[in-house]
Amino acid sequence: MDREKLKLKAGELPDESGVYLMKDSRGRIIYIGKAKSLRKRAISYFQKSTFGFKTENLVAKIADLEFILTDNEKEALILENSLIKRHKPRYNARLKDDKTHPYLQLTMQDAYPRLAVVRRIKKDGSMYFGPFSSTAAMRKTLRLVQRLFPLRQCRRHELKKVDRPCLNYELGRCSAPCAGLISREDYLALVDEVCLFFKGKNKKLTETLKIKMLDASRRLDFENASKYRDRLNDVEKTLERQKMVSTDMKDQDIIGLAQDRGQILVAMQFVRRGIFLGSRNFYLSAAAGSPGEMIESLLGQYYGFDHLIPDEVLSSVDLESGGALQDWLSEKRGRKVRVKRPMRGQKKNLVELAVANAETALAERLRAADLGAEALFEIQKKLELPDLPQRIEGFDLSNLRGDSPVGAMVVLDDGGWSKSDYRRFRIKTASGQDDYAMMYEIIDRRLRKEDLPRPDLMLLDGGRGQLGMALAVIKDLNIEDPPPLAGLAKGKEGRPDHVYRPGRKNPINFRPGSPGLLLLMRVRDEAHRFVQAYHHRLRGKNSTRSTLENISGIGPARRKALLRHFNSVEAVKKASVGEIAEVSGVSRHAAESVYHFFHAGKQEAANGP
Repeated sequence: MDREKLKLKAGELPDESGVYLMKDSRGRIIYIGKAKSLRKRAISYFQKSTFGFKTENLVAKIADLEFILTDNEKEALILENSLIKRHKPRYNARLKDDKTHPYLQLTMQDAYPRLAVVRRIKKDGSMYFGPFSSTAAMRKTLRLVQRLFPLRQCRRHELKKVDRPCLNYELGRCSAPCAGLISREDYLALVDEVCLFFKGKNKKLTETLKIKMLDASRRLDFENASKYRDRLNDVEKTLERQKMVSTDMKDQDIIGLAQDRGQILVAMQFVRRGIFLGSRNFYLSAAAGSPGEMIESLLGQYYGFDHLIPDEVLSSVDLESGGALQDWLSEKRGRKVRVKRPMRGQKKNLVELAVANAETALAERLRAADLGAEALFEIQKKLELPDLPQRIEGFDLSNLRGDSPVGAMVVLDDGGWSKSDYRRFRIKTASGQDDYAMMYEIIDRRLRKEDLPRPDLMLLDGGRGQLGMALAVIKDLNIEDPPPLAGLAKGKEGRPDHVYRPGRKNPINFRPGSPGLLLLMRVRDEAHRFVQAYHHRLRGKNSTRSTLENISGIGPARRKALLRHFNSVEAVKKASVGEIAEVSGVSRHAAESVYHFFHAGKQEAANGP
C-alpha cells in the first residue's frame, strides 16, 4: 500500500482513543502506539514529517494499519504496554524485564521481620526500600543497616529456637531472638527504627534513640544505654554523609532525555525522601516517535515490571498522555502520583541535572569503540544495508578433527554485547569436518528461532562458501524478506580482512583500520572467543565422562557423586580405596573398581613378571 493510500486509510480511523498497529509488507507488527484520537495521530505520520530519520525510516516500511478502540487513554496505555511486551515491535522503545534493580525487603509479615535482597515487588505485606542503582550500592547500605540495627539474618520465615546464637550475634550484627536474648517487643521496636531510617524520618529516629538511651541510663542499665549511644552516634554520622538533593522529602523518579546523531538515551534518577539513591540509563536505538511518546512508552513498560512507584515522576519533556499515565500509576500504587514537567524551582533543577547526566552518558557512548556510531554508518553505506545495523549477530564454528563440533552466535546490540541473546549450537546433523554443512545447520536453527529480534546484519566467519550455505537456508525456509548477510574472511598476511556480500564475486573494500571494518572484526573475534570456550568445555566434559564411563559398576549417579565429592577426575585418581568408599552411594566393591581402574598398571609393574 503506497503512502497516499495509507494516508487515506489513516483518515478513516475513528476519532476516539485506542491503540494503532503498523505492519510491514510481511504482516509483521513494527510499531505500536496509543492516541487520544486515532485519526489525528495516524494522519500525522503521513504529513510533512517533523520527526527524526528513525520515524521516517518507520513510515517507509509501513504497509498496513490496524487499530483497537479503548474506552479511554488509560486503557490505551495499558493495552499498548501489553502489546509491546507480546509482539516486541522493532521501532518501539523496548525494555527487557529488568531484573538488575535490587531492593531491600523488610518482611513485616514475619513474627520477627528481617531484611532481604529482592528484585521483585510483591503485595505480601512487606515494606520495600529502593531501587538501588547497583548491587554494590545496595550491599553497602545493607551492611550499614545490619551494623546499626541488628535484625536477624537467617532466612527462615519461622524462627527456630536454638540454645546458642550464631556468629552474627558475637559480631554485634544480630540481636539473637532465636536464643531468646531479646524480647519480641524490643525486637519490633528495633524494626520501627529501621523503618524510620529508610523513610528518612531522621529527627524522629534520633529523638527515639535519645529517649531510649536516657531511659536505660535512669534504670542504671548502662550496657544498653551505651548501645543506644553508639547507635545514635553512628546514625547521626550516616545522616551527615547522605546527599540531600530535595527538601520536599518525597519519593521522586526524574527523567532526562538526550539526543545526538540519531541516538537517544534516557537517564532515570531515583530520589527517596530527598536523598539521591542513584540513576539508571536506558538506550533507545531504533525507537521512533516523538520524545514524549518514547518517554511514555518507556515509563509504561518500566512500572509495568512492578518497580516501586514514587510520589512524583518528573520529566524533561512534555508527555502527551501524562494524565492517563498519572491515573494508571495512581491506581497501581493505591495513592496519588503526580506526573509533570516542572518549569521552575528546585524540581526543574533536578530535571536539568538528569538531562545533563543523559547528555554526558550519551556522549561517552558515542565515543566508545563498541558503539561505533561512525562505524555503523560506514557499515550501512559500504554494505548497502536498508537500516543502520544496530543489531549485528556474529556466527562461528569450532571442531577438532570432527570431535564435538559446535557453533555459536554472539550479538552486538545497541552498542554493547547482548549476552542474554548469545546462543550455543551443538551440531546434530552435520558430520566430520564439513564446515559448510555445520554453518547450514546453525543458520537454519537460528532463523527458526522466533523468540529473538530480527537482526540488521548476520555476520558469518568465512567467505562466499559460508554465505552460500546461509542463502541455501533462506531458500529452503522460503523466507521472503531475509536479514542482510555478510561474510568476514581473514586476509592474507599483511592485508586487511575481506568482507563478502551475496551476489558479489569480489570482496567489499574497507579502508584498513577503518571504524566499520574494526567493528566487524570485533564481532567476529567475540564469536570466535565464545565458540572456542564452549568447545573446550564440551570436550573437557566429554573427556571426563568417557574416562569414568569405562569403569565397571560406575553408573551416572555414582559418576556424579564422585565428581561432586572430589571436584575432578584427577582427584579421584589420587584417592585411596577408603576415601572413595566414603562417597555417598559408592560401595566398597565399587570403590575398589575405581581404584583398580586407575592403578592396575602400577600394581602390575610393581609385581614384576
